[in-house]
Amino acid sequence: MKKMMFAGETRCGKSSLIRALSGESYTPRRAMAVEYFGPFINTPGEFLENSWFYHALITSSADCHVLALVQDSTRRTSLFPPLFASMFNRTVLGIVTKTDSPDADPVLAERFLRQAGAKKIIRTSSVSGEGIEEILSVLNSSDAGPAMEDSRKLEENR
Repeated sequence: MKKMMFAGETRCGKSSLIRALSGESYTPRRAMAVEYFGPFINTPGEFLENSWFYHALITSSADCHVLALVQDSTRRTSLFPPLFASMFNRTVLGIVTKTDSPDADPVLAERFLRQAGAKKIIRTSSVSGEGIEEILSVLNSSDAGPAMEDSRKLEENR
């Protein structure tokens, strides 16, 4: 299974996704620290909410194969800047959370993620389980993604 790092605003659903994907009880510490839980890397929302911490997101992404940009579908704004995904040499997946909420606007959330540079977007609900299998199939796929391919090419050239 590939490693996946989650980046998104505070309370957007990153920890709930990890809980749903792992099938285990995961409880975040809510400290301003990167947390590792099996193949999942949970980053503090503050890393996205304050551009001074973008370097911490970039550095933390070195440990993952897939970067998940997480957007809460109940929010009417997004802190992902345009083409944010281009800073990372990783496969970038957009994840829309809380799609089962009465206040959800998944179309708007998808628009935010596309502007941030996500090519593939999955709608999810940690309550109903929508999208969880699709994310797991991305993590279990044999497609290595751009970061893995680049490292293989470097090894071949040595």
